[in-house]
Amino acid sequence: MTRHKRTGDLKPMTRKRTGGLKSKHLYAYLWMAPAIILIFFFLVLPTFQTVKLSLYEKISFSEREARELLQSELQNIKGAEVSLSDRIHEISGWEQAVARIEDQYGVAVAYEDVGANMTVKQTAELLTLTVNQALRQESSGVGPQRFVGLKNYMRMVDDPEMKVALRNNLYWLALFTTLTIIAGMVIAVLSDKVRWGKLAKTIIFVPMAISGAAGGVIWYFMYQKDVNTGTINAIIHLFNPQFEGIAFLGEANLVTFALIAVGVWMQVGFCTVLFSAALQSVPVELIEMACIEGANSFQIFFRIELPYIWSTVVLVITQMIMWVLKVFDIVFTMTHGGPYGASEVIANRIYRTDFNLGDFNYGSAMAVVLFIAIIPVLILNIRNLSREESIRE
Repeated sequence: MTRHKRTGDLKPMTRKRTGGLKSKHLYAYLWMAPAIILIFFFLVLPTFQTVKLSLYEKISFSEREARELLQSELQNIKGAEVSLSDRIHEISGWEQAVARIEDQYGVAVAYEDVGANMTVKQTAELLTLTVNQALRQESSGVGPQRFVGLKNYMRMVDDPEMKVALRNNLYWLALFTTLTIIAGMVIAVLSDKVRWGKLAKTIIFVPMAISGAAGGVIWYFMYQKDVNTGTINAIIHLFNPQFEGIAFLGEANLVTFALIAVGVWMQVGFCTVLFSAALQSVPVELIEMACIEGANSFQIFFRIELPYIWSTVVLVITQMIMWVLKVFDIVFTMTHGGPYGASEVIANRIYRTDFNLGDFNYGSAMAVVLFIAIIPVLILNIRNLSREESIRE
């Protein structure tokens, strides 16, 4: 009887705890709701819109195009030259030519509107008016569109400027990531061994507080060819008075590497701070035991410190890769992708395609490709963070 009574007493408490957990979960979801709404409207929805836009192309239509298309179709049917003054009904099968324009622009043309006395020119004018009215009714904010599938993606294969941008992004990916990681690690290790290390890290971190556009403007003047203006050429001129200067931003073979140097200058402070914080978390006991065993500084770093902070190294590498894949501000500010497209990168190519050329469909396809390229890096970063959290627990 006693056991039964105790069991019965526990039931209301269990229900109360269950209700408390449900209320906590409800409060958590309510707190997360604004963030979820913002993510949906400013990340998820634009992503789907971009993917959709990349599968369409803008319909360009003019009277000249309609006239030339109609003439060529009529000429194929008649087998001889067709003039604009020829009467349309005198050419047998003219309906096929009109149907070709219907298929081209996805509209329906009223054949009874094409009178018996109308010439080829008058018919082209009628078709132009009909197509323009139909497209105006179907147009959205970006203009009339038609579905083309993967056509915009296939354009990248034969786009020479896109190939240059992809090559330059690979240069950025290899050189920028390697230099920032190595330089950041070296500075972090050395600065922890000197008294003025904190001051050095602060100075190195200062470029992180500068925007990419501001940093680009600074280095634009530093790279000037004139030895009286460009800082780098002025320094070289001090040691060699015969030196006339190098056009770092005007030489196709140098410009990408000059821009990479600016990126390294801006991001190496970020790597240094993270590596320094990670190195300070290494247990002092491990280093002291290694010193007692006779290990030198290199052995301590590569066998104790580096394996211990490896998760931080992976985190920094993924952050640098994501930064470099979407690099834009430095290139846009300093060269606009020049000279002659030699410093073009994917993000700058997307901007010029969208806002200079007005081809939002092709630019959206580039953006989708860039987004897909970043996804593996994001997954690696998330897995690394999850692994680190599991180790801490």
